[in-house]
Amino acid sequence: MKLSPEELWALNARWTDLIDQGEVEVEYEPRPARNAYVVELSEGDLNWLFEEAQRCGVNPSAVIQALVSQARRATDSSPAEQDAGDGPGPQTIDQ
Repeated sequence: MKLSPEELWALNARWTDLIDQGEVEVEYEPRPARNAYVVELSEGDLNWLFEEAQRCGVNPSAVIQALVSQARRATDSSPAEQDAGDGPGPQTIDQ
């Protein structure tokens, strides 16, 4: 089903009315904090990143997240902290 822009506006207005009248309750969940960084990579590193992402079936961001989590676990001294990484585990990237 494809809606025209006018139909989308009407639908959005109806939902807004229902929310304003208290007929529909909207539950908001906080989103986890995210940060983005710009990293300059050599052509070779960039090629490796894209090839690794393709090999693992993920996007390049997931490869970078896994590598950061791996490095974090490798530098942590206590075993409890070694599981603190939020990215995919090292099994995604280790060769």
